Amino acid sequence: MRRDLYFFDFEVLRVKNQTMPKIDTIFSASNEKNFNKFLFFLCFFSVLGIAFAQENIATKLGYEADARLLIIHADDLGVAHSENRASIKAIEEGSVNSASVMMPTPWVLEVANYAKENPETHDFGLHLVLSSEWKNYKWGPVSSTERVQSLIDKHGYFHGDCKSEIDIREVEHELRAQIHRAYSMGLIPTHLDTHMGCLIQTQELMEVYLKMGREYKLPVLASKMFPSELLEKYDVRIVLEDILTIMPEQYNKGTVEYYTETIKNLKPGLSTILIHTAYDDEELKGMTIDHPEWGNTWRQKDYDFFTSESCRELLQKENIQLVTWRQLKEAYFTKP
Repeated sequence: MRRDLYFFDFEVLRVKNQTMPKIDTIFSASNEKNFNKFLFFLCFFSVLGIAFAQENIATKLGYEADARLLIIHADDLGVAHSENRASIKAIEEGSVNSASVMMPTPWVLEVANYAKENPETHDFGLHLVLSSEWKNYKWGPVSSTERVQSLIDKHGYFHGDCKSEIDIREVEHELRAQIHRAYSMGLIPTHLDTHMGCLIQTQELMEVYLKMGREYKLPVLASKMFPSELLEKYDVRIVLEDILTIMPEQYNKGTVEYYTETIKNLKPGLSTILIHTAYDDEELKGMTIDHPEWGNTWRQKDYDFFTSESCRELLQKENIQLVTWRQLKEAYFTKP
């Protein structure tokens, strides 16, 4: 087995029990510091496994077989009031049509209340959390800390980075607690995904992640490059062509340029663009202090592009069909 190294922000990720092709055009040791684990699971998705045969999603939803379907997805709702306000406005008035919520975070109740007030239109999944990455702004597990000792630091917060040497039973316990909290708050999730990619570091963690989708009858964010044997084992019915996001090198060249080219070059099939929408205000400046990547300015630029008229016109010009996880959940899990 080859043991190639892939760098994500000061730490080497060794993928266990997988053969990894080189992707030197995407990652290199010289720019490893630019890749924050905040979104490293996107990269992992794009280099794993074998393509998985599945029913054509476009025709399942009533589109032509070669239609280009897109979910424009805002991560991290619940993390801050600024994040919530901007994301909700981007959904109501912009081109954003999906989001996911972090149940352990301080502002989660605001999102849950919004979801209850908009039960037929919101498209909120759960951003399953095992880490707390900011410098001075932290959160811990939903379950009792006594039950999840391997998941927390000495202060009772989640670790700042994703950890692979953790008790898998504690992981499953905490994920169930986060899912149950959502339902108890009246937030009915449309899908599951994973914050910072913590749940796809090893096959053991990935299996817990996919298991949650199967047991709770929820779509799980996964691409066609997931290991096919796991997609089959856990009956993963919705598998994306591409999971796309802007990375630091691309951000430095311009967000408008990156998102414009990304939309123009979408493949036929289902893809998602993962973004972070928030206002560049004092709350976000404090939350993301000493962390410019995916910070307050970054999130404001995401908001600006995906609420712009130029974005709306581009989607129409390119004949991109915006779809939601809610539609997918209903098509694959509730209809005969």
